[in-house]
Amino acid sequence: MSEYRGLRRVFHQWGGYTSAFFAYTHASHDLICTLLVPLLPFIRAGLGLTYLQSGFLISAYSITSGLSQFLGGWLGDRLGQRLIVVIGLSGVGLTSVVIGLSSAYYPMLITLVIMGILSGAYHPSAVPMLSSYYDVQRRGKVIGLHMVGGALGFTMGPILGGLIADGLDWRFAFILLGIPAIIAAPLAYKKFARRKVVIVAEQVNRESTQNYIPVETTDRLTGLGQVLRPIAIIGTLVIVTEFLVSTAMAYIPIYLVANHNVTPTYAALQMGIVRGGGIVGSLFGGWLYDNWGGRKAIVLALVTTGPILYVLTILSSNAFLMLALGIFGLVMIMKHAAFQSLLMDSTPPRFRATVFGIYFGLGMEGMSLLQPVAGHFMDVFSPVEVFHFIALVGIALSVVTLRMIRIVLRK
Repeated sequence: MSEYRGLRRVFHQWGGYTSAFFAYTHASHDLICTLLVPLLPFIRAGLGLTYLQSGFLISAYSITSGLSQFLGGWLGDRLGQRLIVVIGLSGVGLTSVVIGLSSAYYPMLITLVIMGILSGAYHPSAVPMLSSYYDVQRRGKVIGLHMVGGALGFTMGPILGGLIADGLDWRFAFILLGIPAIIAAPLAYKKFARRKVVIVAEQVNRESTQNYIPVETTDRLTGLGQVLRPIAIIGTLVIVTEFLVSTAMAYIPIYLVANHNVTPTYAALQMGIVRGGGIVGSLFGGWLYDNWGGRKAIVLALVTTGPILYVLTILSSNAFLMLALGIFGLVMIMKHAAFQSLLMDSTPPRFRATVFGIYFGLGMEGMSLLQPVAGHFMDVFSPVEVFHFIALVGIALSVVTLRMIRIVLRK
């Protein structure tokens, strides 16, 4: 009986059923958003596409989904976060089904553009909407649990999609895996129709109370600038590091094949270790934020990112390499969990979806632009040389963070 009460207490500390439901909505959303790339060989063979056409399919989704984060955040603060979250969930679910019903290239291309636009509705509004239910003492944990849902979606999407495509057809993968998000949309709309929001003005920013700006004395544009100013330095370090990390993440399988002479299948499976580390990192980052301090947790992730990337370039033992990949995934997602919690604590409610839209939009667009650049230089030089260069840039960013640590940690 006491063990049961202990488990209930722990479950309550991590947000309870509401937080768990949001983890499900996040998983159902990201389950769909990861399908295109792993299923592209099936799609290319089924529709008889060229490599150029296949590339346009990826660009149609990735570019629009990055840009739509800005719009999604802006609309969330004006039309209501609940409505925008529901639009995002139902939108990606329904467009996934439409993709599964597509029988030609151009209808699929147009549908992917629409999916990219609608996918920008979920993330900027979901995090502030979820966090507004909880006091600041649990905010890091509930955001961490929400990110676990996303990590599970990213992990299971390619696995389930590949199994369904191999056993049935790639169209069934899009149709069947779109159903969880379609189910989540009306459930979210009903569940949060009458919500009790926990917003304690004196605690919204436990690290800098000056971030709160009176609505009646500040226009919206100026107010947004004042909100972002106290977190500009640490936010810039986080986003620049994310550009680097996402580029490295995209080419880890290629690097492993080129540098360690492993099979492509084995290299692809190693990404599961990175994703597994990310699941742990989501929980650890949220816990660390609540129990150690927001900026300290973020600085820890920023400082360790460069050395971990460099360690990946010098290891030869498979066992140690797998351990390093797991730690890389942990630190990568730990940074997100801690920084998203800091954004919530540093931003007044009327700006939250907008600020998260900027954060997600910059990260996704930077990733979309830098990954092809890295690929070009891998063609000119080699994957190993470019990955080494990325690691050295990571070391430089870690050093910059250490040099600016007093400014970054300043409350």
